[in-house]
Amino acid sequence: MRVLEKLLLFVLVLLVLAAGLGGMAMCFMPREAEYYISWGLAAAFDSRWLVLICSGVLILLAVLLFFGVVCRGGGKKSEVRAANVVKVGGEGSNVQISTQAVDCIIQQQKLQFPDVISLESKIAGAAEGAEVILKVTARANANMQELAANLQTAVKQQLESMVGLNVTAVKVIIADVIGEAGAEA
Repeated sequence: MRVLEKLLLFVLVLLVLAAGLGGMAMCFMPREAEYYISWGLAAAFDSRWLVLICSGVLILLAVLLFFGVVCRGGGKKSEVRAANVVKVGGEGSNVQISTQAVDCIIQQQKLQFPDVISLESKIAGAAEGAEVILKVTARANANMQELAANLQTAVKQQLESMVGLNVTAVKVIIADVIGEAGAEA
């Protein structure tokens, strides 16, 4: 938010706060002072509780607006956080690969398995390499055990041969099954 916008918003907050505090103060004034100060608002003072509640809401709105908008961030755009990375190679290697790139490689494996409808992956870096968790949506007519075993082997081999990533484990979760059981696709 630019400086001018913040300044204008700050003035708005002060005006709302002043209106709220003024309304509350007027509720506790004696009737004589009330007549001289606000001859046009005489009807509002017949219901002091209503004015008190409205004034309290204005003060609350001013405080929320102030802390929610004006005091939020210093006006600088936050920097994009660095992508999660996992270490590639042996002990002396300084090479890392982003988990997004590893996910892209894993998504290519979906093409080799026609029974896989969708494939989501999560890559967690471990001390010895990486652990891959695959969330699979498969066709109902597929052999789930065979599909999971083949997918585990293919993903592990692809990551180790293509990237040099030491894969400690590939866990497959069959999250959903789509299609009619027994129906041929």
